[in-house]
Amino acid sequence: MSYTEFVMTDQKWGDALPSRAQQQAIKRQALLRHAAAAFNRRGYHGASLDDIAGSLGLTRAALYRYVESKQELLYLCHSAAMDAAFKSLDRASPEATGLDKLRRTLTGYLEDMIGDLGHGVALLEENALEGGRAVEIMERRDQFERALRNLVRQGMADGSIVACEPKLAVFALLGAINWVPKWY
Repeated sequence: MSYTEFVMTDQKWGDALPSRAQQQAIKRQALLRHAAAAFNRRGYHGASLDDIAGSLGLTRAALYRYVESKQELLYLCHSAAMDAAFKSLDRASPEATGLDKLRRTLTGYLEDMIGDLGHGVALLEENALEGGRAVEIMERRDQFERALRNLVRQGMADGSIVACEPKLAVFALLGAINWVPKWY
């Protein structure tokens, strides 16, 4: 069969290629990674949609097919980071000590922040979020922090963590973790 005959046949690709929805999701993930990288390098206010589009080889207008604004990109970076944070809470077995649960949670969270997501430093830009999006992200962040404080309390109760103020311990740990992508 010649190339022309092959192209002219009504053969389907089957599952060899991602669906249109999967392709859109892949492109959106690439956009978020590049946006996070731009925010990480220049800060939210210093990065422009033109910078982000240029890093993808696109025009600024092409970005509007995927997001409505730079503010939405920042929100989506924060949202992805919070999704990763909550996912990391499930990494330790229920029988583990509080310290082991805390260690596995924070290790998983850090791996996501410096890995494929690359959204970590964007978290330092939470004050750039506006309106209801800011409220939503701050509520989710506070919920994650409360879950971590509970792990510290569990560790104190089972003896795997020395007596401390859970809120200060969690702030210190998250402060260190959230800055790693900036240093890295």
